Amino acid sequence: MIRIAICDDETVMCEKLKMTVSSILEKWKENYQIVCHPSAAGLLWGPLDCDLLFLDIRMPGIDGMRAAGGLREQGFSGELIFVTAFSEYMPDAFEVEAADYLEKPVDRERLERTLKRVLQRLRRDREESFCIRTANWCRTIPFGEIYYCEVINRKIFVHTKQGVIDYYGRMKEAEAQAFPRLVRCHRSYLVNPHFLREYTGGEIRMENGERIPVSKNYRQAFLERMLAWMEGEE
Repeated sequence: MIRIAICDDETVMCEKLKMTVSSILEKWKENYQIVCHPSAAGLLWGPLDCDLLFLDIRMPGIDGMRAAGGLREQGFSGELIFVTAFSEYMPDAFEVEAADYLEKPVDRERLERTLKRVLQRLRRDREESFCIRTANWCRTIPFGEIYYCEVINRKIFVHTKQGVIDYYGRMKEAEAQAFPRLVRCHRSYLVNPHFLREYTGGEIRMENGERIPVSKNYRQAFLERMLAWMEGEE
């Protein structure tokens, strides 16, 4: 499902865009959810769990451009599309990695082209990245950056080339999302085969030097998955 947020202080404009986007996605038989926000401040101070954000620029209080910068600083990695009646802010849109800059009134054909491009990118990112969702933010991590994941109590720790990212979650859900990019070797560990350098004595040595245990319950399945991966079947 694609999660969409629309932020516009004009309720009529927000509802109109919501109806247009809904009709396009229903035509494409996409599973979606759309939420409207009346202010940019609410985006910064409240939980934002969406894949795509439509954002007006000129709004009371915190404007859309400032809000976009704040969201990027907080780690928001979703797609961003500005929808505004003013063209002079277009150069600033590139600074916050906006997918497009649509001027009001929004042309439906232009919107369809933009949505199609964004959906293709979201699908590609989901296939190539591990997505972390919490109550307050959403972040994607390319599988090529992940060494391994481990669960301690109710927290999952994602060990990456840039450091460790932790969040509350379930290992079964992480495993389902990461399949087949990450391999389960223990009730508490998922490892990336690309960074496995040695397996001996019931233990894995990763490229970064860390050692991961392989439990008896997962050993056979782990070895079969590793063999399939080495033969290029996955």
